[in-house]
This record gives sequence, C-alpha cells and structure tokens, in this order.
Amino acid sequence: MDLDALRTADFGLLDDAVEDWSTMVTDLAKLKEDARDGLKGAADKADWAGCNATVTKEFIGK
Repeated sequence: MDLDALRTADFGLLDDAVEDWSTMVTDLAKLKEDARDGLKGAADKADWAGCNATVTKEFIGK
C-alpha cells in the first residue's frame, strides 16, 4: 500500500469498530461490578452447608 492510498482511505469503519469496542469495554466493566456486588456479595453472606458448599462458594468467587 502506498502513502497516497493511506491518505485518501476512508477510516470510517475503523472509527465505528473502535467506538463499538470502547462501548463494549465500558459495558463489561459494569457487568463485572454488578457480578461482584450482586452474586458474589450474596454468596459471601450466604450460610453455606453441604457436600458441595466449599466448591460452589469458591467457584462463585472466581
């Protein structure tokens, strides 16, 4: 590819892709917070009992 092709290229699709990924990163960060505060918070407060209690609690923690 030569310099003129790069200068005249339409990078609109690339801009859209970067914007979409930026939005996705923000959404994933929000989901991480929701999972940590919601599911993990409830799991930490729960009274675990039974054969699989330690395994299940550890799994939710990860």
